[in-house]
Amino acid sequence: MSIKTNTCTTILILFSILFISPLIIKGQSTSHDLSEHKKVVQKKYGLDPSKPLTARIGNTPPEVIQKFRDAGMSPTLHRLSKADSVKVVRAFKMLPPLHARVLKDHLLGISFLDNMPNTALTATMNPESPFPVFTITFRAEILKQDVSQWLTWKEMGYYEKDNPSLQVSIDAGRLDAILYVLLHEATHVVDGSLDLLGMKKTRGTFDREADLKKNFTQGIWTDRTELNANLADTLTLRSRFRGGARLLPIHLAREIYESAAKKPFVSLYATSSWHEDLAEYLTITHFTKKLKQPFRITIKDRGKEIFSYEPIKSAAVSWRIPLMQYFYAKAE
Repeated sequence: MSIKTNTCTTILILFSILFISPLIIKGQSTSHDLSEHKKVVQKKYGLDPSKPLTARIGNTPPEVIQKFRDAGMSPTLHRLSKADSVKVVRAFKMLPPLHARVLKDHLLGISFLDNMPNTALTATMNPESPFPVFTITFRAEILKQDVSQWLTWKEMGYYEKDNPSLQVSIDAGRLDAILYVLLHEATHVVDGSLDLLGMKKTRGTFDREADLKKNFTQGIWTDRTELNANLADTLTLRSRFRGGARLLPIHLAREIYESAAKKPFVSLYATSSWHEDLAEYLTITHFTKKLKQPFRITIKDRGKEIFSYEPIKSAAVSWRIPLMQYFYAKAE
């Protein structure tokens, strides 16, 4: 088993992390070859596609635990209560149809940890394989939060605490935080399994990945983590996602969001890579368009609202919404 990561610092930044490497296959594989390889891989890892996704909750792989321990942390397995289990089952039921279909074949298991520093970790267990399988590990604390509570905590984590009178919050409704995080991480699994934005030479039974990559990234990304020059302004480059995990002074928040309104990113985190861009975009689109929830960023000064911004209503952001239909169309 292999887990792709950059440094221990990556684990410490307290945000969802993607551990998907490009899957490059030499030569051309036939659908029969891939089908046979699928059977071999699933047998090797004990992945039973007929097993319900909610029945795949279990222990965190030792390799994942060791990554945290190597970074000086001591996470422990969290056993779900009945109430926790209800939230997880509900979250799985609310995923887009393509996610459910792909996870059936590629999701080995999910687990929850206490004392985990980041919100979630998606790990590729066989990153060099043309048929990857994944695990997702969640920080158990999110089971106690609704989505607005968690998103507000996460957004405030981008800024220095240099002005206590200023507060940034996000209103995304009162659904469970686990739904947002699961949807984001599950999008990484779909992305990695189908190589939606990657460099794989041979594609599977889905025939629209090339168009999705071209239309989603064109004019925005020149490579996986390289922004188009016209989008890489000073504020963007100074964020913790582009400049070594640095925090920004909170007095710049309004300027940051006013600048963001002119760019195609649905969140600040989306600027970290085209994989995170896709995961954030699909997740927030699903919340606002399919689940009819709000997604509104507000800045208050001493409790008085001084600025608000709804990314999905920005013309610079919303033009990519039709591309998300890919995740809802029937594809056998």
